[in-house]
Amino acid sequence: MAKDKKVIAIYRLMEKFLSQKEIDAYDKELLDEFECSSKTLSRYLENIETLYPHIIKIKKGKKSSWKLISVSDIFEEFVNNSYDLYTLFEMAREFDPEIFKELEKGTLKKLASKDSTFLFKNPIMETIDSQNIKEIFKTLKDAVKNREYIDIIYNYEDKELYKNAKPLKLVFIDNNWYIAIVSEDEFKFLRLSFIKSVQKSKDKKRFSTTHLNKYLNFLKDAQNSLSFIDKEPKIATIKANANIAKYFKKGMKKFLPSQKFIKELDDGSVLFTVEYTQDLEVLPLIQKWLPDLIIESPKELKDAFKAKLEKALSYIEQN
Repeated sequence: MAKDKKVIAIYRLMEKFLSQKEIDAYDKELLDEFECSSKTLSRYLENIETLYPHIIKIKKGKKSSWKLISVSDIFEEFVNNSYDLYTLFEMAREFDPEIFKELEKGTLKKLASKDSTFLFKNPIMETIDSQNIKEIFKTLKDAVKNREYIDIIYNYEDKELYKNAKPLKLVFIDNNWYIAIVSEDEFKFLRLSFIKSVQKSKDKKRFSTTHLNKYLNFLKDAQNSLSFIDKEPKIATIKANANIAKYFKKGMKKFLPSQKFIKELDDGSVLFTVEYTQDLEVLPLIQKWLPDLIIESPKELKDAFKAKLEKALSYIEQN
């Protein structure tokens, strides 16, 4: 009977958290309802705290209370009290997209309405809308966590089947979600938007990460989804003309992780370097700042960029 009483009390407290957010062990209404002492109510709340990491204990002098926190609460606290929002958005890679969907519709909207400091014009995460993509995301998340082999049907240019693939990480990069996999000893980034279906493999169950350190280490250093794992990086030297040089000076936010400031020239322009394993890894940055980023070296990268420009001009002239 005592056990039933405890179970009922815990369920009632969990319901209470949804409306009240914070509960202390001296809540007279609850003490009367459960016909228990504050010590017993504390034990109930401690049980819930153990079961649910989003419920935390807060010390208030000699008394304690328990609070339901959400990512939205943490986000709002961070935005209101931090000078380093960049760190917050870097943290975004680790969270479930549904949580950020909630943030964009709830917390961000609330912040914008009550405080004129912020104006969020774009989603901070790629939206995963369709039910199919949500299910794919969940399957991938479970497979990564449990190190389970998966079969993926991927439809980018041609439909491909990756059978018994090892999912390493869900990666948010280039403003899109990717799954990093190893299939037949080949590393690949697969964009979620192009995955038609994914399921746990029937042929194999779980894999070991013992021989996957090469790929896991690469993920830490990968510049973007176009980085090649088995190619020695080349170094490009690039000049930023004076009118945009301020964005590339020492101490400014990097546009690519490998970006390194070299020096400021007499005319106000700035020299910097980036590493790349293929032209496409770095050329989009050059194109974005056209014509104010100039490739100084190597010659082959300069020639590849020139060819792209000539092709684009030719297309414009023909149309």
